[in-house]
Order: sequence, then structure tokens, then C-alpha cells
Amino acid sequence: MRTNGMNMAHDLFVPPPVRLSPEAFDRLRTLLADYSGVYLDTAQQRVLEAGLAQRVAALGETLESYERHISAPAGRNELHRLAEMVVNHETFFFRNAPQMRALRETLLFELHRRKPPGEPIRIWSAGCATGEEAYSLAITVLETFGLALIRPVEIWATDLSELALEKARTGFYRGRSLNNVTPMLLNRYFVRHGDGFLVSDAVRALVRFEQLNLLETFPPTAYGVDAIFCQNVTIYFRPETRRSLIERFHRCLPVHGLLFLGFSETLWNVFDGFRSREVSGAYVYQKVNPPDRPTQHRSTSPRPSLPTETRRRSPSVVKVASTPSRKARPPVAATTAPTMEEDVGRVEQAQALIDAGRIDEAMDLLRSIHPNSSLAPRALVLVARVHADRGELDLAIAEARRALEIDALRSDAYLLIGTIYARQGQGNEAIQALERARYLDPDAALVSYHLALAYRQAGRQEQAMREFRSALSKLARHRSEDLIEGVEVGWLRTTCEQHLGM
Repeated sequence: MRTNGMNMAHDLFVPPPVRLSPEAFDRLRTLLADYSGVYLDTAQQRVLEAGLAQRVAALGETLESYERHISAPAGRNELHRLAEMVVNHETFFFRNAPQMRALRETLLFELHRRKPPGEPIRIWSAGCATGEEAYSLAITVLETFGLALIRPVEIWATDLSELALEKARTGFYRGRSLNNVTPMLLNRYFVRHGDGFLVSDAVRALVRFEQLNLLETFPPTAYGVDAIFCQNVTIYFRPETRRSLIERFHRCLPVHGLLFLGFSETLWNVFDGFRSREVSGAYVYQKVNPPDRPTQHRSTSPRPSLPTETRRRSPSVVKVASTPSRKARPPVAATTAPTMEEDVGRVEQAQALIDAGRIDEAMDLLRSIHPNSSLAPRALVLVARVHADRGELDLAIAEARRALEIDALRSDAYLLIGTIYARQGQGNEAIQALERARYLDPDAALVSYHLALAYRQAGRQEQAMREFRSALSKLARHRSEDLIEGVEVGWLRTTCEQHLGM
């Protein structure tokens, strides 16, 4: 589930534009967040305005009367309709390949050995969007247990949006969503249909789709599931909403039950009832009962920097071999965690892969960083940059903000957020983020350059000229051929001089 950065207008007419004041935007995004969990960033204000324009025009209401309508209990259905319009359900098959590999090589066999004969393995795809994740799980199960299935498996897939679920039930896919499906899997589990493919009956038979708002009471089906997949959903939630949902997931799982989250959705500073496990190069969370420590609402202040030797062993990490024939055992209390040097190497290698255009390899490497590593915020910013380069600006901002939740002193996160705001025409927000980046890293030439552009865009010429001069001064220590986050110093210098009329 993602906030929708695309143009949602499918009608033949263009409704009159809606423009929200900061106060109205804040009221409406809070209303939507209280209903769906998704808290819109200011960069998504235009998306909300586009959705409002369509609904106000369709119902013949004023903006004021529409807001009163969806704020009342009787307007719940219309609030749901608006929420569907500002949430984009773009996803793709096998989005997190390391997790699917862990499931196939180790975790499905563990669940099979642990459960009584004949009892089904139950997996919940929470926030399944248009179904790619649920069907990826079904294919992984069939690849692991065979078409005859040595044990029954049930995949329960839920989403807030009925529109997304309609597409999921259709099971028709094409284009980018199939990029990670190998020719062998495509031939084995899909049927060509027109310019796309339909998932096969064998895959469909394992999956049941149902509409569910994750903020509302869970039905009985949710309890006793063996594994929950909830990827790139809570990243858009406010911290308290995220914590509450994770606690409720914990109650749904048995002891040793599994929780699969997106890379940036680490449980550090969120909830203590799970222990992280490294399985086949992926990190997953396993329920412990009782929690290692009482759940508490801890501060999200920056994690202190610790000497390398203090990080060499972590009680929250379990390394598991990927050999499926090993007897399944409950996680042990402590084992060796990746050292800081290993994580530094992975981040630097990922940066090199990104620079070389090998994005998928870089993303897999970044996912191998331990969720509680002091390098996790830096890795999150790299992931955010990848999303920004792909035009996935909502995800980029969400990833960068998650990095700041863990480490509030990340100037690179503020720089990225500021440049995205500037690209979206959110001048005041861009300046605010970039000024924070400058405060945290006063020697960064790139920050001064982007802040100068933001000042110029806002009509603050005197401050813009000052920052262009500051950027030139900071660039003086670099060679023209040097790169700063992929930008050539010589080009930056020339651009600043042009703006200054030099």
C-alpha cells in the first residue's frame, strides 16, 4: 500500500481545482490517518486535492460541506472512497526476494515440522494491494511443497481497498509487476491472456481475498496465523499507530510465529515482543512470549554510537542456516551479529552498485543490513534515494522519515526530503528541511546549493545569492572532477557562478 503519487483522474471531464489551506490539509490528512492509518506527507497535498476535486464535483458539494460529510459517522463510506483515491496499490511479484528465499529454503519446512499432521499452514498478507504479494507467496509454497502439497496451506490476503481487491481476484498482470518473475515460473504458474498473464488455478486455489481495514477489529480469521506479511504499509503510519498495529499482530501469532516487514519497518524503538532472525540472507521477526522486556513507549532520540566491539554480539539476532533438512529449533537467546565493519562494507558496496546502475543488487544488499544496526539509517537513506530516482517520491519521503525516526541527526535524509519538496513545488517545506540539513552539516556544499535554489524559487533572492556564494566557498576544497552524491563538482561550481552572474 502506497500513497498515490499518480494522476487519479479517469473521467472525461476535469473537475474544478481544489486548493487546501495548511489548516484544512492538516485536518483532512488527520481524518484519513485516523481511518486508514496512512498519514499523508505535505508532498502528497496535491494528490489529496485532486481526489477531493473529483468527489466534491461528483456529489455537487462544497469543500466545506464535503468535509463535514466525511467527518460524520454517516459519511464513513464516502471517507473510505476518498481513502481509496489517495492510496496507490502499485506493487510487483517477489518484491522482497530474500524473504521469499528464506520462506522456501527454511521457514516453510520449519512450520511444516512444527504443526500437527493435516493442520494447514496459514499465512496472512496484510495490505495485499492488487495481489502480487499473495500470489508470490502461493507460488513459493507450490515451489516448496509441490503441486500435490505435502501439507495444506491457506493464504489470507486483505486490503483496505475493494478496487485493489477486484484486480487481485481477477489475477491479470502485465508489465512492470512481472519483472521479477522468471521465465520458468511464468510458464509454470501463469497463462497468457491478451497482452498479459493470468495466474493459474493452482495458484488461485491457495489464496482468499477479503476487505479489511487494519485499524479496525480483526476478525477471528486473523488469530492463530503462522506468519504475517505486512510490507510497506506501516511506513506511512504515525509511530503510535504503527506500534498499536504491531502489538495486535503479536496477539494474532503463536509463539515462534513469523512477521515479515519491509526493510525500513524495523521494530527497533517500536515493540519488544519479537526477536529478529537472519534466515538465508533476510531478516524476519519471530514472536517471543513473554517479550524480552516489557513493552514501553521509548524515546525515538538518536541511537548512541557504540564502539565496534560492543556490537559484536546481540541478544536480538538469530542466525539460521538455510538447509531445510535441519531440525527446527526455537531461537536461542544470543548469537553473533554482523559487525559494524561488515555493515559498513555492505553499505559502501550498495552505494557502488547504485552508482553503477545495478539497483536491484544494491537493494538486496541493503536489506541484509541488520534492522538494529547503527548503519540502518544510512542504508534507509540510500533506499530512499533509489525510490526518488525511480520517481516513487512518496516511498522516498517515507523511507527518509523512517531514517529520521531512528536517527534525528541525518542531514542526508533532510537533504533528500528537501529536494523532493522542491520538486513538488512545496517551497516552504523544502526550505525548512534544507535549513535543517545545513544546520546539521554546515560544510555540505550540496545542501547550500539546493537551499539556494529553494530560496530562489520562493523569491528570497538575497538569501539565495548568499547560499550560492556559500556553496562556491565549500566547493573550493574539491576538484572539478569529484562527485558529491553523484553530482560533478565542476557542474555545481559553474551553475552557482551563473546564478551569481559571474
